[in-house]
Amino acid sequence: MQQAIYGESVFDYLLYLPKTYSAEKKYPLLVFLHGAGERGNELFVLKCHSIPKIFDGDVDYEAIVVSPQCKAGKTWNSDPKQVVAFIEDMKQKYSVDEDAVSITGISMGGFGTWQVIMDNPSLFAAAAPICGGGMAWRADTILNLPLRIYHGEIDDAVNVFYSKDIYRVLEKRNAKDAKLFLYPNVGHDVWNQAYGETDLIEWLISKRREK
Repeated sequence: MQQAIYGESVFDYLLYLPKTYSAEKKYPLLVFLHGAGERGNELFVLKCHSIPKIFDGDVDYEAIVVSPQCKAGKTWNSDPKQVVAFIEDMKQKYSVDEDAVSITGISMGGFGTWQVIMDNPSLFAAAAPICGGGMAWRADTILNLPLRIYHGEIDDAVNVFYSKDIYRVLEKRNAKDAKLFLYPNVGHDVWNQAYGETDLIEWLISKRREK
């Protein structure tokens, strides 16, 4: 188990390093924020689906992937500054290309992804909020950030309105590279399609921050 410590707060996290990882090389960093059901202090529950499950298998990506675990009773939105502090710690611990940091999350982690990128748009190269929701009135902060947004149209946990609403504002304000992917017969677990049936992972780790 890996652990990142900053101030008085601690996130335990799952870590994936490339098979040929070398401190002499810089790698993209992909950060995954899980949903409410995986909160606590047992890291193995993160592996039930999504990014942690995929990267627990036989994969070979030239990227560093971290999945922090939110404490029970907390949310990613409780203190988004902690997520940023965690990312900064990862950049110190591992050989990270600071121009290739991306973030994605599902459900509670989708809400957290929106919050973190709106607070810190210049930190990221790309983001993919999945079945979450953001503050549409803050869309101006992320108009230049490459975004892929995923939602199931029959989601009965987080209404698809949340993704549609913020995408409507992004589109109206001519966001540079934002796309919305809706799945008409899919519910809350749209992460299966997003991560398992598209090139989303490759897309995220291929992006580089504009200077």
